[in-house]
Amino acid sequence: MKFVLNVFNTEINIIDRLMSISQDQKVVIIDKNIHKLYKSDLDLLLKDTPIFLFEAEENNKTINEVKKIYTFFIENNVTRETVIIGIGGGITTDIVAFAASTFKRGCKLQLIPTTFLAMIDAAIGGKTAINFNGIKNVVGTFYPAEKVYIHPGFLETLQEIDRQSGWAECLKVALINDNGLYEILKNDNKLVTSEIIEKAIQIKMMHCENDLRDSGERQKLNLGHTFAHLIESASDYTVSHGEAVAIGVRKAAEFSYNEKMISVNDFNIIKELLDKYKLPDSISNEIKSKINKRGRELLFQDKKAGKKVRLVLFQGFQDIIVKEVNDHQKVIDLMIS
Repeated sequence: MKFVLNVFNTEINIIDRLMSISQDQKVVIIDKNIHKLYKSDLDLLLKDTPIFLFEAEENNKTINEVKKIYTFFIENNVTRETVIIGIGGGITTDIVAFAASTFKRGCKLQLIPTTFLAMIDAAIGGKTAINFNGIKNVVGTFYPAEKVYIHPGFLETLQEIDRQSGWAECLKVALINDNGLYEILKNDNKLVTSEIIEKAIQIKMMHCENDLRDSGERQKLNLGHTFAHLIESASDYTVSHGEAVAIGVRKAAEFSYNEKMISVNDFNIIKELLDKYKLPDSISNEIKSKINKRGRELLFQDKKAGKKVRLVLFQGFQDIIVKEVNDHQKVIDLMIS
């Protein structure tokens, strides 16, 4: 699997760069908020291009919304040679990639992520997904985009909650092995830079290129995600993915410490990095109550689960192991503590 990325300099006008993406027949699916922010430029650029405006909310990442996108494709004579371009954050890139991968058994796909999280995670690696029956990302495919265009300039209009979500995934990547990103983040002044974006992308690509289907090395990128999916499902997605991942990484570290897999020093270093970036460390009592009642059910619904719970844990600082755990209750108890 090969990824083709174009990283644009922040000084270069976003819209000028978008004009060079594709001169082929194309359709665009775009986050409605992004379209509003850049409306005048986009309308000029895409005046002859069919546009589908997507309400980018987690509760809209469903088969019903995919049906609307399929209808949009049919109405605009989309063929397997048509370039489908998705512009938006992780919710948008997830559903656009899923629709492109399944329509006519796969169409050309290009992505333009507009959030920090989407740039370093959601749009990279070829995973597509929608939610079904309240279960996050339970339906999906592996379908890498032909090209992913990264432009840090979009981050100028990013809301702080979305910036924090990106930091959660970025710090997760820094903790999975000694890859140089931790040193940058430890000494950084918490500004999202092109260097950080490119480094985080490079690390993710290294884990994905030889493991597209998430059966080996790529599983390490799921650090914190089993705990995070519990939180997201129990909260009905009122807790964002990034917030949930941040808490999930903390819980993975705590679980590892409780199991005597890491030292108290390792545990504290992990917590200190998350604290430096002011990432959340707790969930509400209401969510804890739902996890207490439905935790076992939610754990079995996780797409990574089998008869055992698969956790990505620390066996040292920047030393990750994928481990299957028999005791579901131990995971639940940790979440509600």
